[in-house]
Amino acid sequence: MPKDLASLVAATPELAAMPATSAQLLKLLEEPDTPGADIVAVIEKDPGLTANLLKLANSAYYGLRREVASARDALVMLGSRTVLTMAFAASMGRLLQMPVTAYRLPRGQLWRHCLAVGLLATRLVPGGGGAGGRNRVFTAGVVHDLGKLLLDRPLRERLEVLPQDLDADGLVRAERQLLGFDHAEAGAKLAAAWNFPTDLVDVIAGHHAPAPAGGMTAVVRAADLIASRNGHDGGAPRVSDGQLAQAIEAAGLDPARTGELVDQSLRDLDGLLVLLGADA
Repeated sequence: MPKDLASLVAATPELAAMPATSAQLLKLLEEPDTPGADIVAVIEKDPGLTANLLKLANSAYYGLRREVASARDALVMLGSRTVLTMAFAASMGRLLQMPVTAYRLPRGQLWRHCLAVGLLATRLVPGGGGAGGRNRVFTAGVVHDLGKLLLDRPLRERLEVLPQDLDADGLVRAERQLLGFDHAEAGAKLAAAWNFPTDLVDVIAGHHAPAPAGGMTAVVRAADLIASRNGHDGGAPRVSDGQLAQAIEAAGLDPARTGELVDQSLRDLDGLLVLLGADA
């Protein structure tokens, strides 16, 4: 087994490079003034992605008043940042739907967890975040657990599965004891190898820090624990009242409003999974 993360990335061919469509969409997301024609060209090269985007744009999730018939229509009606964000999420969903056996996650469950975290983070971001902030924190939530894909094989080489009923801290400790690094570190290394922007790498690296530095990382950590507490965990189902209260406070959230926003987000989860192309 590789003894460092760089060697592990190189020794995992299915993860050595980001899927081509995801890479193209991420590059466009990072351009401040992306021409609409460039966005449409990437999306329309992938018929499945186009179909999922149109289903999403025409769903009750956005509540548009007229039918969206093309990727170009979606850009006009929803805006380029929103279209790029949802297209990138859908493209990453193909990877995140993989079973992650060492974490006791059957096919589709890691994707459900990541999408739940993205939805929750979007709704919970203090002050509403603005459209740009909401799109960004949604993307951060979707990719926060990439490291579990990278650690699945080496963990299974050491043991079949991790112990049951771990909390987030226990999961990270178990990973470090077995491998010398945890999935947050692994995810950050993988994201850096895939040329993710620094802010997303920082969220991935820091989402299990005991005292996250605030901002987007703290919101994603809170959303991660809330999703796990509500039955959409990513391999660490136990969340104590103290852990949850501390994370909500660190993220600057209003506890009185959090419950309502959580209920709203989780009601949307199943529908959004279908619209983004989940096959499990």
